[in-house]
Amino acid sequence: MTPSLRIFFFGTPYIAVPSLKALAHDKNVEIVGVGVFPDRPVGRKQILTPCAVKVAAQELNLPIYEIASKAELIEITQAVDYDLGIVIAFGMIFPETVLEKPTVNVHFSLLPAYRGASPVQAAILNGDTTSGITWQRMVKALDAGDVLYQVKHSIVDKSTATLWKEMADETAESFPQFIQDYLNETLQKQSQDESKATFCGKFSRSDGEILPTIETAQSIYRKFLAFDPWPGIYLETERGRLKILDCALNNSEEAVPLAAADDTTLYLTTVQLAGKKAQPAVQYFSNQ
Repeated sequence: MTPSLRIFFFGTPYIAVPSLKALAHDKNVEIVGVGVFPDRPVGRKQILTPCAVKVAAQELNLPIYEIASKAELIEITQAVDYDLGIVIAFGMIFPETVLEKPTVNVHFSLLPAYRGASPVQAAILNGDTTSGITWQRMVKALDAGDVLYQVKHSIVDKSTATLWKEMADETAESFPQFIQDYLNETLQKQSQDESKATFCGKFSRSDGEILPTIETAQSIYRKFLAFDPWPGIYLETERGRLKILDCALNNSEEAVPLAAADDTTLYLTTVQLAGKKAQPAVQYFSNQ
């Protein structure tokens, strides 16, 4: 059977890999190109390392295009014949010239909520119980294109790391239906309500600092979930920066209570002082 849809896939991190694999095994799809950034130096030794999507593309024997600039993006997309571009966490603003070809971006929120770089973290910090995944037609404005397909996803008591994994898998599981609906022209395209649009930016390491005198235990715990895996949360203490590696809203025998605003309490179980090994919170505080 000849595939019906020629796809150029753009992605970088591991959250894009399940979808790449799903599309590579879809009988309706031919992946004619995988766009990735050039290998980047990683670790203390600055070893040039391919991104997760490139590694997966190599394993799948797919054609790989390293794209270092917008000029290269334009040149490559004009040279390759494809019907649809799929973008998952690629990390480059697409020029309008490229968007003249149909291009769909997968975004981990229920757009128009949380347009921008950190939708999962922002939803957790806001205390939302439900978020989701949106397939949207890319336009010049950030995450503002027509919504083509959405699925909801519970985010209650889940960290960013957990949700990235869950949403990556759910995206891959949803792609066959999306492709079928795209080919059948049965997608329920909807323009976004600009009055309901919210935005989120990038976080910095300093955003992980917690201030128990003005933050409640609940808000600190949301930070803990949102900033896993990065930047994590920490307390500035007389002994130095203390990372909070594990904590809870409920007490346990292994926990140390941390008084927070509004007479609330967070319970610390594992901590790490800067430059030291991780240790049980009970052990750390008993040595003060």
